[in-house]
Amino acid sequence: MSNSLLRPFALSQHPLRDRSYRLPTPAIEDFYALILDALERRRTGIMAYGRSRMGKTTAIDYLVALLSINLPKLPVIVLRCRYKRVPSETAFFSNFLNAVRHKVTNGRDTEQLRQRLVQRLCLMADTLGSDQLLLFADEAQNLTRSEYEWLRDIHDDLHHWGKTLLVALVGQPELKGEKSTFQRDGSMHIVSRFMVHELAFHGARTAEDCATCLQGYDQQEYPPGSGWSHSRFAFPHAHASGLRLANEGSAAWYAFDQAHRSTLLPQSLEIGMEFLTAAAEHLLLSNAVHDRSEFRPSIELWAQAVKASGYVEATLSEIAPPHH
Repeated sequence: MSNSLLRPFALSQHPLRDRSYRLPTPAIEDFYALILDALERRRTGIMAYGRSRMGKTTAIDYLVALLSINLPKLPVIVLRCRYKRVPSETAFFSNFLNAVRHKVTNGRDTEQLRQRLVQRLCLMADTLGSDQLLLFADEAQNLTRSEYEWLRDIHDDLHHWGKTLLVALVGQPELKGEKSTFQRDGSMHIVSRFMVHELAFHGARTAEDCATCLQGYDQQEYPPGSGWSHSRFAFPHAHASGLRLANEGSAAWYAFDQAHRSTLLPQSLEIGMEFLTAAAEHLLLSNAVHDRSEFRPSIELWAQAVKASGYVEATLSEIAPPHH
């Protein structure tokens, strides 16, 4: 057997097993372009929103890694915005200090906490030789009006020290509703600062979208630069004879469409990235044992992969939550 058909290590050790890989998607590429444009134009805020499981948090992880390669001098912070009944200034600054890995994250003096945070952000920028910083606010629909005001104070403090903070709000569709609320009640200083430029995060809406996303399994390699794409690793024999997941877009779409029809829900099909990648992983890992030159995924195998992704159960539970 040719060495080109022998996996360099066991399939059980591949990132597909623990989902520790990240693939670019059309939505991620659009978000990246929006960030680059905002940095170029020195904008202070952008927002991206979409339903759960569309890949927003995964997108943040992917973009943090990509930016560290393409813009290594740009400090990037990820702030997880938690739901709270009553906003607390000390809790807000403590959470932010934790996000920037400050040694001292607690205290009762909010002014001291804020100064500590601003000093830390300035240090991060100066260390890298940058006058810009990027903050991803994940689950930003949880941010309250008060927290936007505190965020604005931080922005103004940084501006005083010659630094520009770009805030990328990432959250559920309620985030767009928050923007409308601020516009109605005259809080345009928040909208103009953080919410002018927006992006709707979509899942796969066509067979072509599926093909574009699945192509990542043919292009991304592990280890990087090894020539072993994810699809080749799962199916070295079939890959050598022409199998590519990019050609499976129509089959994947059909399988999801059939599953979607079974729910009898009226809305059109939009496949969240969580489900599309879960289906692809199941197809690759569960069928690697069947690898041979003539192997090609059947409609039945795609149907099994879609079932394993949990798409139907999750879709039904989102529309009609179970009663307790």
